[in-house]
Amino acid sequence: MTSDTTTAIGTHLASSLGMGVWYARTLLTDVDPDTFAHMPMDNFNHAAFNYGHLALYPNKMLEMIDRNDALIDLPFGDDLYAAGVECVEQDGRYQSMEVITNAFFEGHERLMEILPTVDPSIMARELPEGRAREMFTTVGNAVTFMSSSHTMMHLGQVSMWRRAMGLGSCM
Repeated sequence: MTSDTTTAIGTHLASSLGMGVWYARTLLTDVDPDTFAHMPMDNFNHAAFNYGHLALYPNKMLEMIDRNDALIDLPFGDDLYAAGVECVEQDGRYQSMEVITNAFFEGHERLMEILPTVDPSIMARELPEGRAREMFTTVGNAVTFMSSSHTMMHLGQVSMWRRAMGLGSCM
């Protein structure tokens, strides 16, 4: 049962995403902003890369659900954080921890506000041809993955980065 302003799937997705956002805040406990983009070993995604990468996705999801009016202005582009871009040791290219994490939280909080209002017919729509369509058939499938599994996968990388940096568990 849905009302004019809320949908069950959107409410569930927002709730799940809220747990991910809580975990993202918790992972920042005791992180030194000066080491946020440090790579403790080769082939490792540091926290700056993970939070920057994830900050791109709320806008992608908002576009999928026809909410371009709610997009946030990101203080950086895809060039440093898109899928497939190599993460490197900080050499001046990455923004500060504050800039990156503010973008992450602003986008995800905006998305959590909007998800419960998305009409189920939008979630049931097929994705246009392209890479996303190869993996997910519907908008709802893509948004579910991006707002949950994808987010937690990269936050798991931050958890490992914390350990490699000697910060240990944050929980």
